[in-house]
Amino acid sequence: MIRRISDKYLVVDPKIGGKRISSMAFSPSSGSNGGMSVDLQKLIEGAGIDARTFVTTPVWIGSVRLKVGDLRKEKLKVGFEPTKANQFHGEVWGNFTMEKKERLKELSEWFVPIEDVSIV
Repeated sequence: MIRRISDKYLVVDPKIGGKRISSMAFSPSSGSNGGMSVDLQKLIEGAGIDARTFVTTPVWIGSVRLKVGDLRKEKLKVGFEPTKANQFHGEVWGNFTMEKKERLKELSEWFVPIEDVSIV
């Protein structure tokens, strides 16, 4: 699964002397059924589309990848949730505590890196 990252999700961290991804990047959308939006890499590539190009836009300047199995080990639900704008859209649902968001950052790896930005 791919989680897109915008510059709104970046913070300056004096501890590392640079920028890192905020835990806000691993938050669900608001609403009672809100989940964390993701793109499903396997479906994108199965359609013959370059996933890195697909998820990168002027707003979404980078992205990280998470393994479905890791999300499920964190007691999160993962599912296919296509939208009119994105047929490869998925959602991650569950209890997104601050501890869980930090854990998701630790489990992430760069997919489309942002120069001079750390994940954790």
